Amino acid sequence: MTPRLTRRRAVARIAGLWGAGQVLLSPARTLAAGRITEVARVVPLEQVPLQHRDMVDEIIREHTLSRKAPADSFPCHPSLYLTLLEEPMIPLALWQDLAASPVRLERLAPGRYSGTDGAGANATWEFIVRTPKLHVLLCRLDYSSPRGAAKLQGRIVLIVRSGFYKEVNGDPFVQHDVEAFVKVDSRGWKALARTVRPILESVLEDQVQEAGLFVSLMGRLVETYPEWACSVVGANTRIPAESREQFRNVVLQNRRKGASSSRPVVLDDAKTQTRRR
Repeated sequence: MTPRLTRRRAVARIAGLWGAGQVLLSPARTLAAGRITEVARVVPLEQVPLQHRDMVDEIIREHTLSRKAPADSFPCHPSLYLTLLEEPMIPLALWQDLAASPVRLERLAPGRYSGTDGAGANATWEFIVRTPKLHVLLCRLDYSSPRGAAKLQGRIVLIVRSGFYKEVNGDPFVQHDVEAFVKVDSRGWKALARTVRPILESVLEDQVQEAGLFVSLMGRLVETYPEWACSVVGANTRIPAESREQFRNVVLQNRRKGASSSRPVVLDDAKTQTRRR
């Protein structure tokens, strides 16, 4: 089946994920101000580099907001999934080839990024744990509401847990879940919480779940349209050459039978179908 994209939700996904908001945005349907969380239940600190352990421990134990999205399962080869997960500039480039997006992203160093979602959130983040089954990211966030009513600074720990299996027919599948812990560091936060918190919740709503869904969406698109994906990524000189080459090799090695040589179909909010060839 040809994946079809609804413009509004897909833009929300890229804004909430690896573009700039993967660690910018952490929804808070289950709020827990002041709640103490057992860190060992959440992340194995022994895998976290020593220089980051105290901060990770503090953010998780003393988080202001937290959210864990439901697990998501989807067809995707593990190597392609990990490539998309670990190099956010690749899925961003793919989406921006399909639709306009305010997200901006800069690679500061291997595994370390700076970005903005175009809606008031700016962040720097880095992968501090990167294994096939566990990724932990540490983020520093600055958020200013578009109307200037709220300015917040905070730190975020975002955790992605992944598993890999094969269906009876041998097709590879991925199952993952995303969990985020946000600690607001702004002075006077408690005094402002009554008025600012609803604004923050509105900004963060659904983004952790959208983050996981965006990875599955991009995995499906790349496997369905491998020639388009390789062409877009290969032409984007902002992506490091070694990352572009690795992506191309992974895509070609795992090309599915019957993959399309055309481009994805994009649906706008009015459900008008646009084909780009």
